[in-house]
Amino acid sequence: MSTDLSPKPPPVAYSGPVAASERFVAPDLLRGVALLGIALANSVYYIVGRTMGPLARPVDGSTGDHVADVLVGTFVDNRAFPLFTLLFAYGFTVLIRRQAERGVDRGRARSLLLRRSLWLIVFGALHIVLLFEGDILLSYGALGLVLGAMFAASDKVFRVVGWSTLVVFVVMAGVDGLGGGAGDTSWLPFDQRTVLGDLLWRVIALAGLVLTAPFTVAMLLPLAAIGTLLGRRRVLEQPEQHVVLLRRLTLVGFPISILGALPLVLAAIGVWQPGEGLLYLLGMLHGTTGIAGALAFFGLVGWWAARRAERASSGTGAAGRAAGPAAGSVVGPGAQPGFVLSALVAVGRRSLTCYLLQSVLFVVLLKPWALGLGVEAGTLRVALVAVGVWLATVVVAVVLERTSTPGPAERLLRRLSYGR
Repeated sequence: MSTDLSPKPPPVAYSGPVAASERFVAPDLLRGVALLGIALANSVYYIVGRTMGPLARPVDGSTGDHVADVLVGTFVDNRAFPLFTLLFAYGFTVLIRRQAERGVDRGRARSLLLRRSLWLIVFGALHIVLLFEGDILLSYGALGLVLGAMFAASDKVFRVVGWSTLVVFVVMAGVDGLGGGAGDTSWLPFDQRTVLGDLLWRVIALAGLVLTAPFTVAMLLPLAAIGTLLGRRRVLEQPEQHVVLLRRLTLVGFPISILGALPLVLAAIGVWQPGEGLLYLLGMLHGTTGIAGALAFFGLVGWWAARRAERASSGTGAAGRAAGPAAGSVVGPGAQPGFVLSALVAVGRRSLTCYLLQSVLFVVLLKPWALGLGVEAGTLRVALVAVGVWLATVVVAVVLERTSTPGPAERLLRRLSYGR
């Protein structure tokens, strides 16, 4: 029988947020790029007073609108959203690993993950009611609850879950191929163009999102499974060890994504007019090949990070070899990217703040009861607004970065999740 009465160290509650100097460039860079895609994809849902066709595009768009539709429909729609979801699951995996490396026991780590996810649901619900009915935070929070519950599951379990829920993703993706009156709100029992009517509509949208949350989470699980498996292999933290994979994702993913997107994009601009049944199938094709597009963007940035790590190592001789692969991946002294890339990284570090700021600016600029730029707008107009809104968030993020200030939304979420 042991008689060791020496005091034992108290259990580690949890490891705090990662310091800026310890963050990796590639994930934040991808988030910054993905947020431009999110802005472009969301902007069309602020169009009011137009009859909408496939991919929520007006059926009577101008030549300029069609150019915007081809670019956005081919490279952004159903590509930016899966990429953002992959990165959410990837970041979740990094958070789990960091807790384990700091000696946090599984129970406490799971408690942190679940608490963070619950607060993300709260953020999402407030975002819907106050700003934008197309919010994704609530769904990500619900997804986080599932990932938090199964964070210790094996890779095999994630593969099975991913493949088994892929059918839900494919079936729901087909809806994008159907035309409809997304811009016509005459069927509502109130006028959505007023402040009160818009608020009522968003309350209804919140109720709908809560009721359909299980289906939404099931749709997100294939993407989350991919992000989790990539995160467990540290593909973005150690890209130089995964160059072959990253190159294949890039060179194979982009052709599949583009070829899979074009049939529905051409239907959306009126080049051909398939029937509703075929449009639904084209929507499924567009959405499913969007996963390949998301992985292609993931691979492209990871490939860039790998080459950057190799150049940093070979260019500094023994010092670079001593620093190791992280010298090309970690944002730290002597490893800073150029101005443009630094700006994108600053946005990625504050992705939650920039995402919410996008909604604030969209409401001010596009809502009928505000400046009203979305009333009977074409897709070229709202696309230009989206780029301008994204650039405004870039400016804000850069200013915060230069003063070493975290995004206010990130700071609040961390405070609520981690405590003091």
